[in-house]
Amino acid sequence: MAGYFGYNRPVLFNSLQYIIFLPIVLAAYWLMPARLRPAVLLVGSYIFYASWNPIYLLLIIGMTFANWVFGLLIASAHATRKFWLVMALVFNIGLLGYFKYSNFFLQLGLRVLDALSVPHAAMVIHVILPLGISFFTFEFLHYVIEVYKGQDPVKSFLHFAVFAGFFPTQIAGPIKRYQDFMPQMEEGVRFDRDRFDAGFVLVLHGLAKKILLADNLAYFVNLVYGHPAAFSTLELWLATYAFAFQVYCDFSGYTDIAIGSSLMLGITVPPNFNVPYMANNIRELWHRQHISLSIWFRDYVYFPLGGSRCSTPLIYRNLLITTALAGLWHGAALHFVAWGAFQGVSLIIHRIWMNTYNKVAWLGSFVKTRLWHVIAIFITFHAFCLSYVFFRAESNRAALAMIFRMLNLAELWPRGHLAILTSKAPIIVPLIPFVLAGLFIAHVISEFARDTNFFGRAPRWAKAFYCTFLIFMMLALMPDEANRFLYFQF
Repeated sequence: MAGYFGYNRPVLFNSLQYIIFLPIVLAAYWLMPARLRPAVLLVGSYIFYASWNPIYLLLIIGMTFANWVFGLLIASAHATRKFWLVMALVFNIGLLGYFKYSNFFLQLGLRVLDALSVPHAAMVIHVILPLGISFFTFEFLHYVIEVYKGQDPVKSFLHFAVFAGFFPTQIAGPIKRYQDFMPQMEEGVRFDRDRFDAGFVLVLHGLAKKILLADNLAYFVNLVYGHPAAFSTLELWLATYAFAFQVYCDFSGYTDIAIGSSLMLGITVPPNFNVPYMANNIRELWHRQHISLSIWFRDYVYFPLGGSRCSTPLIYRNLLITTALAGLWHGAALHFVAWGAFQGVSLIIHRIWMNTYNKVAWLGSFVKTRLWHVIAIFITFHAFCLSYVFFRAESNRAALAMIFRMLNLAELWPRGHLAILTSKAPIIVPLIPFVLAGLFIAHVISEFARDTNFFGRAPRWAKAFYCTFLIFMMLALMPDEANRFLYFQF
C-alpha cells in the first residue's frame, strides 16, 4: 500500500540529504533580496515535505489555503463569526481524525461489539499517516481560534503558507505561535553572524544527541522491551531510564536542529525543552518538557474546560481530560491514553500534596529545604519513568505486567548474572549503566549551567575545536542507516 502511493523516506535531519539540503536553502535564502526570501523558504519547505510523499504535499497546501480563508472570513464576518470558527474546527479536527484515528475508533467499536457478543466482519482501514499532521494541524487550530478572539488575520497567503510549511518545524514542531512568527516574515530579517554561529552549534548538538545517544540507547530499549520476561527487575528499570533519556535526547535533539536551522535563517521559534528531569514536581516537569505542546493543551483544552477556576472535582476532571487527550495526540492507541491519564493522576496528587503542606507549618518549611528539593526530583523522575512504561509498551496489559515487576523491589537484583552482561549485543548494551550515569550527571550540570552562557563566552578557537570533535565522533559512530526521530510517528 505504501509503495503504491509513492512513499519515500523523508529528508531526515540526521541524513546526508539534509546536510546537502540545508546549505542550499541557506545560500539561496541569504543571496536573494529580502522581499523574495519568504518565497525561497516556501519552495524549500515544500520540496522538503514532498521528499516524503509528493501526493501529500497537496494536503498541506489545501489545509493552508482553507485555514487562510477561514481566518479572513472569521475576521471580516460579524453575525457568522462563530459559524466560520466551528467550520474551521470541524475541518481541521476532521482531517486529523480521519488520517490518525479512523482505524483506532473502528477497532474500538469492534471491541464493543465483541463485548456485546454481536457478530461482525474483521475490518481494518488502511490510511497512511501524513508526516507532521498533528503539529501543523495544531498550528492551524491555534490560528483560527486566536483570530476569533480578536487577533488580526494574516493578509498575505505567502507569509501564512511559510508559517504552516516552515521546514525546520514542519514535521515535529516546536508548535509555533503565529503572533510571534509573522512579524519576522513581514519585517524581514538581517544576517547576524552570531545568530548564525549559534544556530550551527545547535544543529551539531541536536545531531550528536540523536546519533551518539538516542540511537544507541534505542538498541538497549528495544532489546529489553521486546522480551521483558528475559530480563531482571533491575534491567527493566535500566531500560526504562534508557527510554526516558532516549525520548529526551531524540526529541530535544530534533528541537535543537529545528531551532538551530531557524536561527541560521535569522528566524526565532519557541523553545521546547528546559532540563525537564531536574523538575521537582510533575507540573514543573511539563513546564520544561515539550513546552509548546503543554502550552497548547493548557490554552485550548484545559482553560476552555474551566481550568482551575472551578470546584475541586471539576479541576480534577479538567486535568484528566486534558492529559488523556494529550496522550491520545501522541498515538492512536489505548496505552497512549493510559500514559496521558497517568500524567493527570500525577498532577492531581501534586495538587493534593500542595494543599496539604500549605496547611501544615512544619511541612511547608520542610518543602522549602534543599533536602526536599533533591527528594522531590528523585520522586518526580521515577514517577515519570513509570508512566513511560505505558508509552513504550505495546499494550496496557504488557505495561501493567512490567510495572508490577518493576515495583517488586525484593527481586531488584537478579539471582544470577545480569542478562545484559552475557548478551551478544553490541558493546553499548553492557555499557548502558555507565552511559545512564553520565547522562544523569550531564543533566545536573546542565541545570546549573543553563543561564551562564558558558559556551557563548568561549573563544572561537575553542568553539571550532568542540564542533570539529562532535563532527568526528558522529562520523565515526554514525549508524549505517539513519533512524527516524521518535516524534515523526505523531
